[in-house]
Amino acid sequence: MKKVITGVMLAGLPAIALAQANAFSVLGVIGNIMRILLPLLVTAALLYFIWGVVRYVIAKDGDGMKEAKEVIIKGVIGLVAITTIWGLVGFVQSTFGFGSGGELNSENIPSVSFN
Repeated sequence: MKKVITGVMLAGLPAIALAQANAFSVLGVIGNIMRILLPLLVTAALLYFIWGVVRYVIAKDGDGMKEAKEVIIKGVIGLVAITTIWGLVGFVQSTFGFGSGGELNSENIPSVSFN
């Protein structure tokens, strides 16, 4: 784990040292990663939930049903958490005006002028 953290820090060091990354590019990268990752996570959580339902239906005894119920509950919690994150990302993207072809610039960020 220590090597992974060190590798990530070293990989990002040139961008930090040369000041090539700013908040706008970082948010864009996070948005792109979430756009790819979230549908995969929703699919995995949905399959996990369905697997729990199938296990519940074919369970013969109370212990099998109890374990299947736990899988179903975990699948539902996962789906709720993932869709909540997906909604928050969409909200932030629409609020700041980037995502789906848009571009985030300093004019889109709400600010207070002290004139």
